[in-house]
This record gives sequence, structure tokens and C-alpha cells, in this order.
Amino acid sequence: MPPGFLGTNADLLMDIVLVSFAVILPLLVISWRQARAKDYAGHKRTQVGLGIGLAIVVAIFEADLSLSGGIFVLTEASAYAGTTVLKSWIYGHTVVAILTSLVWAVLIILSLVKFESPPAPNAFSGVHMLLGRTGMILMMATGLSAFPLYYYGFYS
Repeated sequence: MPPGFLGTNADLLMDIVLVSFAVILPLLVISWRQARAKDYAGHKRTQVGLGIGLAIVVAIFEADLSLSGGIFVLTEASAYAGTTVLKSWIYGHTVVAILTSLVWAVLIILSLVKFESPPAPNAFSGVHMLLGRTGMILMMATGLSAFPLYYYGFYS
């Protein structure tokens, strides 16, 4: 894989994944505001767009890991390679990323099935709000944990 554009030891795909989090997190806040403002159609468009975008980012990330031999091979040049600090960020990020993917996939699929078009509050709204808040917190944790993981894995 060619070197990245952020001036670290990361490759191009890892840099793209990191930058995508810088885009995804603000869009998540925008989507939350749309729901709070009762712009349910806008909220739906933003969430479906984020879901598609994240599926692409995850596919890029997984392809990069597969082609490179895994995250521990990618981070071998780091001063933190093999340390508890880097391993903790890797494992912690992985756990929240998997939970996020599961909650968000379930939420998007159920929401597309349970809400009519155009979307409006209904009997599923309470579950949607609970899963949505959970998914948003998990996505924030996933996105925010990507930055220190990147720093310890590639910058140092």
C-alpha cells in the first residue's frame, strides 16, 4: 500500500479511514439535530448516507488489514509497538467499533422497516430513540478512540 498523506507511518488507506472519522462525527451531530428539530426525512437521509459511507470505510479498513497482515503488522514501526498502551487502544477501539456496527446496522434496518416514508413518529419511536442514543454514543467512542490509536500506532 502506498504511504499516507498525513506524514506518519500509516498507509494511504489508514489515512483515509482516519479522515473519514473527522467527517463522520460532525455529520452524526447534524443528524441528531435534524431528529431533535423533527426533520425526520433529513435525519433519515443523513443516517442512510452515513450507513453507506461507514460500510465503505469499514470495507476499506478491513481490506487494508487483510492486505497488510493485520493491525499489529501495520503498527510495527511505532515506538509503542507491543506496549500495553497501543494494545489497549487497539482492543478498546475494536470492541466499541464492533458494538457500534451491530447497533447501527440493526437500527437502520429496523427503522427502514418500521417507519413509513416519509418518516414520522410511531410505536417504534421509543425503541428507535434508545437504540439511536446508544448507537450515537458508541459511534462517538469509536471515532474518538481512532485518533489516539492512530497517534500511538503511526505517528510516534
